[in-house]
Amino acid sequence: MRWTFCGLLLLTTLAIDQVPREVRGIVETDAGPVEAACVRFQATAISTQTDAAGRFTLRGDGQKITAWKAGYFIAGVNVNGSDPLTLRLRPLPQEDNPDYLWVDPRPGRGHHRCANCHAEIFREWQGSAHARSASGPHLLGLYAGTDIDGRPDAGWSLLKEHPHGASVCAACHAPAVALTDPGYEDLRQLTGVARLGTHCDYCHKIAEAPLERLGTAHGRFAYRLLRPQEGQLFFGPLDDVDRNEDAFSPLYKQSQYCASCHEGTVFGAPVYTTYTEWLSSPAGRSGQTCQSCHMAPTGKMTNIAPGHGGVERDPMTLASHDTPGANLTMLRRCLKLRPRLLATTNGWEVQVEVSAVDVGHHVPTGFIDRHLILVVEGQAADGTSIAVQSGPRLSAAVGDATVVGAAGALFAKQIADEAGNQPVPFWQFHRVAADTRLRPGEPQHFRWSFPKQTSVVVVRLTYRRFWKIDADRKRWPDNELVIFEERLAVK
Repeated sequence: MRWTFCGLLLLTTLAIDQVPREVRGIVETDAGPVEAACVRFQATAISTQTDAAGRFTLRGDGQKITAWKAGYFIAGVNVNGSDPLTLRLRPLPQEDNPDYLWVDPRPGRGHHRCANCHAEIFREWQGSAHARSASGPHLLGLYAGTDIDGRPDAGWSLLKEHPHGASVCAACHAPAVALTDPGYEDLRQLTGVARLGTHCDYCHKIAEAPLERLGTAHGRFAYRLLRPQEGQLFFGPLDDVDRNEDAFSPLYKQSQYCASCHEGTVFGAPVYTTYTEWLSSPAGRSGQTCQSCHMAPTGKMTNIAPGHGGVERDPMTLASHDTPGANLTMLRRCLKLRPRLLATTNGWEVQVEVSAVDVGHHVPTGFIDRHLILVVEGQAADGTSIAVQSGPRLSAAVGDATVVGAAGALFAKQIADEAGNQPVPFWQFHRVAADTRLRPGEPQHFRWSFPKQTSVVVVRLTYRRFWKIDADRKRWPDNELVIFEERLAVK
């Protein structure tokens, strides 16, 4: 771990009592002084680095001073008039402990249960997709071929069609499960903390996220963890949390942290490509990270552990753990639909522009089945449908017989099996037939013509989590969201 810079924190001074304008001290370990350690008035932006002799001078206000350097736990000391102050850094463990017992994040008896101290963060995480990553009905339905009520033989099933590869899902969806646990081979048998999916303790044990095998080593097989033999260790994005068990890591504010679970080629299929999409996006090139959108501070939380040793901070320095993805709010924020209805000699022309804006990846992204459907429907004065005269139509690849042949467009990564069938589940992948998803800042334009008797044109953009042909068999009630619907009336 070669982190040599002070934490990337934009903190404000919240100290109450005045302290001397100038505080001097030294940062050291058992081996001697520490050069280039980051020293900070806790919960402020006032920081400096130690010199070659481990010495520092800090000017400003604050009640506690903290110190950190890569490879060490964070240390802290109260400003009590001593001159100079001494901060002693303790080294991190040298090796990961594979026999470590994971902390249950839920409230209850136990010193380190996350919710006991971090109630608001736990509440956010509990409502997130990360908390359901190993137990969500969509995952288990596609995995085991069951419907919403758990009845078998309902549509596509990874376990049935590709049983020897089913364990690949656990790498990201249940990263804490032991390789010897029956739940590793069959997610339905998960128990205990592993069943909680991508949980707090796992995420905060990630020491490094190498990219050498990006896309082919997933989740637990790509991350390097650091679990202690004794005591505790938590990595995080703040360099001044001094509980004697915390370490700072700039990785926690970098997109690379997300890559191992959000980039994956499985059975040859490009199932997840979000990280590489981000790399080539305007957001990626400008340095805007995944966390800046998906862990954006709410501006409401000011203390991550109120009443349990937490300190008051600028709320804009504390990340949200909701990690929202393809919900209605996010989709409407990043998608723009601009329809126009123009008179022509023979009737009416509908022009539609669809674009993705202020987003760091293709839309949709994530799991390969996700897609958008644009449907343009002409109606007569009595509400009956009017046949479109020209323009693109939806093909059978949309997986929905009710709209095949309708005026519209499909925005999806469309994959086909060896016989050319589509849509198909990713484990039947043979080739990418087309990738028509929206790229940031690259609008797509469409035109359709309708006859003169058209009275209204309805333009509808719908997001679907899974292909309708399979979602209907599984009876998922929440498979689609209507993002936009506009009625263009003839004038």
